[in-house]
Amino acid sequence: MGDLKAIKLEATKETPHVTLDAVGNKFEITGRSFPLNAKGFYLPILDWLESYAENPNAKTAFVFKLEYFNTPSSKSISDILKKLKEIKDAGNSVTVYWYYEEDDIDILDLGHVFARTVGMDFEFKEYTD
Repeated sequence: MGDLKAIKLEATKETPHVTLDAVGNKFEITGRSFPLNAKGFYLPILDWLESYAENPNAKTAFVFKLEYFNTPSSKSISDILKKLKEIKDAGNSVTVYWYYEEDDIDILDLGHVFARTVGMDFEFKEYTD
């Protein structure tokens, strides 16, 4: 685990804020996600999770707090969730926290779709602005 360098990306208009920090045990993707090249944006994140999966923390709590994401982003989010499911299936504790803004039924529904697709229970958390 020692040399897995944390990823910290500041949010832009098109891309979410990302923190992947194994040492600090903080994993979150928050904001809006509609980068021109979603695959390119998420590739380093998936690579990082690939490495993390080899020696994950005993407990991983991954926070998704997305206000909006486009279809290419949702493909990458699905890939991230599949990787988390692999970590969980290997016998580790993994919890996905799916935040949705009060009354944002779309994001809530998408969370349920992801959970079903990946075959994992999420913790759904409502928040107000």
